[in-house]
Amino acid sequence: MGNVKRWPVLAGVGVVVTAAAWWIVDEMPTVDDAVAREALPPIDRHVRANGWSGRLAGSGLADVRWVCTQKVIETRPDGERVKIGLVASCDEVAKEGNGLVTGSGFRRQPMVYLVERTPDGYRVLDRQLAMDGAGHSPSIKAMFSWVGARRVLDGASPDDPKSVAAAAFGLPEGTPVRTGR
Repeated sequence: MGNVKRWPVLAGVGVVVTAAAWWIVDEMPTVDDAVAREALPPIDRHVRANGWSGRLAGSGLADVRWVCTQKVIETRPDGERVKIGLVASCDEVAKEGNGLVTGSGFRRQPMVYLVERTPDGYRVLDRQLAMDGAGHSPSIKAMFSWVGARRVLDGASPDDPKSVAAAAFGLPEGTPVRTGR
């Protein structure tokens, strides 16, 4: 008779485990690679063009620009629009002699972009940045899905912008990139 009493308990545990697994899988951040591939160019232009002023801007060096890399954490449909959660790293870079020099920059800046599809591709509508200081973790939790926030807080990071700086200037791979001025 002892086995008969265990079946309801085991069945109940099985239901709870199945429900928890379903909830976790349903909450997993997903990246729609096609959307990310199409939306990243306008997002990259927006990241580089908005709100960053650096040390090299007034240095007298020609062709100072921001070079950025992004790691997409999640893409989430929002009606007719899409929210793209990502982490960006950027360096202010300029040509100097036969190489490149970096100035200001930032690493691992969490952002969520709201974009919409137009006949010409995706268009940026809005950007939300994670707060600094004590508001950093709560703002990330508010911006991203639960699992996406965990990935960001656990250190998800894009490539170093120096790894693509030469290509951004049309220079050959292996062009020296010197830090600071």
